[in-house]
Amino acid sequence: MNTNATSQGQRAKGWQPALAPAHSSFRIRHSSFRPRGYILFELVLAITIFSIAVLGLAKALNQSLDTANLLKRDHIIRVGMRNFFEEVRRKPLKEMSTSYMDTTYGITYTSTTEPVSLRTTSGSTLSDLYNLTIKATSEFNGVPEEATLSVYVYKPAQ
Repeated sequence: MNTNATSQGQRAKGWQPALAPAHSSFRIRHSSFRPRGYILFELVLAITIFSIAVLGLAKALNQSLDTANLLKRDHIIRVGMRNFFEEVRRKPLKEMSTSYMDTTYGITYTSTTEPVSLRTTSGSTLSDLYNLTIKATSEFNGVPEEATLSVYVYKPAQ
């Protein structure tokens, strides 16, 4: 019975569990306690930062696709000009000034010839030289584009 009285007396005097120090109470310290609103704020902040990062990556991807399309278009124009040049330079002089429309890509190739007179170091004039100019005109995203190729061609008189 005596033990029973002691346990009741300890409860009455503010008995502490064995794990807690005798001088502290069961109060929660404010430094380790975080109100629930901060968790929501941190979540909104994290989602905002993630959304900004994803939008930045999407914008960079869109710009890289636009650049790739522009480079592909330039490559198509260069290859088309090279092919048109090879066809035109083999023709007789009278047929070298011509035009061709590439309907697949919407590019128009136009060639013109002009006689060129060049002097050598000895003072003689080179004849039968012509300046072959090829222009490729197209439209990309509503903006007109033009590329020019100019080459000297030797066509002897026949």
